[in-house]
Amino acid sequence: MNAISFNDLSMHNKILLVDDLATLVSSIEYYDHRIYLYSLNSLFIEAWHNIDTGVIEKISTAEYGQL
Repeated sequence: MNAISFNDLSMHNKILLVDDLATLVSSIEYYDHRIYLYSLNSLFIEAWHNIDTGVIEKISTAEYGQL
């Protein structure tokens, strides 16, 4: 799977894929979000979890320059 095909998945399928197959690498707090960094094959994936609402707002591949 490449970055484009992962980002084209629905939020539900991204969550299932990350939960089942990805490895948690790190997490940080950024304002009102906890950002989880996962590794999946050759991809790094960020999951943005809103601390206040408890909702996962965004899951996408991470740009290497942002890491």
